[in-house]
Amino acid sequence: MNNQKDFLDVALDYHKALPARIREYLNNRGIPNSFVDSHVLGWNGWRITVPIYDRNGQVLYFKYARDPQQKPIAPKMVLPAGSKVELYGWESVVKQPSGIVICEGEFDRLVLEANGFPAVTSTGGAGTFRPEWASEFEHIKDVYICFDNDDAGRRGAIRVGLMIPHAKLVQLPQEVGQGGDITDFLVGLKRSREHFLELLENAKPVPPLLPAPQPRKRKLRSIATIERIEQIKADVPIAQVIAHYVPLKMSGRNVIGRCPFHDDHNPSMVVYPHSATFHCFGCQKQGDVISFLRDKENLSFYEALDALDQIRTNYGFQSQ
Repeated sequence: MNNQKDFLDVALDYHKALPARIREYLNNRGIPNSFVDSHVLGWNGWRITVPIYDRNGQVLYFKYARDPQQKPIAPKMVLPAGSKVELYGWESVVKQPSGIVICEGEFDRLVLEANGFPAVTSTGGAGTFRPEWASEFEHIKDVYICFDNDDAGRRGAIRVGLMIPHAKLVQLPQEVGQGGDITDFLVGLKRSREHFLELLENAKPVPPLLPAPQPRKRKLRSIATIERIEQIKADVPIAQVIAHYVPLKMSGRNVIGRCPFHDDHNPSMVVYPHSATFHCFGCQKQGDVISFLRDKENLSFYEALDALDQIRTNYGFQSQ
């Protein structure tokens, strides 16, 4: 398939092939027929197909959800190998609603939309929200992050909040169970739209990137081995840290934004994710994630190392 018409035709063919039992399954998961049809959910003979669109409404690829008759050991949702992580729900973002929910999972997103909540999700899971997407939410007044009730979900939610500082974290109740999600809350527990609104009203601000500054006390200097320094630079994504301070957007393979170190009227700072470095072509400031945080927060080199160690622990950035 070499053009968008091919992908759209395939999506429509899959949609026409959707069996009645799969429609019923989707309905029982809180996705009504109107959303099954408008989002062109389909069937390729062994899995439920979910067409993923880019910001211009073009079909990029399909995600494949498990047949409910398959054994639970089969993956719930499959992203085709080599596919670039995308934001599912661009059509909701570009409308710039007054409020939006960033959730974890395509079906959760459709359940929220069916209940009247604009919603989006990354197609790659809890830890794959891309820094350059954050600027798209800058002018949306109320941004809520509601991920699954597990460690990966909690850390993933905070990581997104690191990039969207005005967002709030939504806590699902423990009744959804370990790993429970939005569908478990609204469908499994039979909670209403009003119940979810209560969760939004009780949402908490994202914890700050760094704890509040304390009076400096004389203490033993932490150890700065080459191994530790290189591990921090490898583990902590520089773009996600910088996105906490300034909005970033894609520019080819890199991301750009206004430099936080001078009065930058035009984006003059480039962040290079592959080399984990940044360079401002305005003030000539450059460096890595350690020097960025050191200079931005007025820390010593050793304090910056300690802070980044804490960040990678809090946000789940450790190497696997």
